[in-house]
Amino acid sequence: MRLRPLTAQTLNMRTATDIVKLKGQKKIIALTSYTYLFAKIVDELSVVDIILVGDSMSQVLFGERTTATIPLDIMIWCAKSVRKAVKNAMLVFDMPFGTFYSKEVALQNVIKVVKETDVDAVKIEGGSEKEEIISEIVELGVPVMGHIGLLPQKVRISGYKKQGKTEDSAKKILEDARAVEQAGAFTVVLEAVEENLSERITKELKIPTIGIASGDKCDGKIAVLEDIVGLTQPPPKHIKPYDNLAQKIKEIVINYAKENGGG
Repeated sequence: MRLRPLTAQTLNMRTATDIVKLKGQKKIIALTSYTYLFAKIVDELSVVDIILVGDSMSQVLFGERTTATIPLDIMIWCAKSVRKAVKNAMLVFDMPFGTFYSKEVALQNVIKVVKETDVDAVKIEGGSEKEEIISEIVELGVPVMGHIGLLPQKVRISGYKKQGKTEDSAKKILEDARAVEQAGAFTVVLEAVEENLSERITKELKIPTIGIASGDKCDGKIAVLEDIVGLTQPPPKHIKPYDNLAQKIKEIVINYAKENGGG
């Protein structure tokens, strides 16, 4: 049998093991990307460790009220385009609402996602209640990024607010973190978790923590690309925009219109 030679993309691809090794070595940099064009720009820099095809595209790209309404097939279509651009970062697919409510459904959908998009890992929201599902996906051979604290897919229950402020809430989040690690996840997102608690979890876990609005003590941070470049107007409170591309685009369109007889 003739073996297929390794390609440059195969050799450069970051794995779950590579991400775990970054803990304590450097801050892990993660960004979302939903399109080929943005993913290509980001990945060519080789400074981003993880690119997430997030269900936040429901709000960012399509103007939906929450992340819960995005269909799986639309996310798959976007991930297929992003995969064509990403050659350096680890590409993670955010499993949308309703696609992992049971072990059987989760495995079926994860297999579909991997076969159709060739992503490197999937992200699952939830803690101890998702431990068995995470374990089964990992056993299947697909790395899992966990996500605890504020769960956007459950905001109808919790709302958008800081997590871990009470003793019971903090205890639950700590238990969730331990369960996600025990299940075999290679990293875990901490969203809107109190800073002292996120620091404790980061110190206790052997896997890296990736923070969203959880202070500076996590092993890394993740942000929505459109937020940090200033396309989202107004920007989320927890995000520092590094430019205002929305305003620049407006100026460009006005100049274009003027030079071409309009406006």
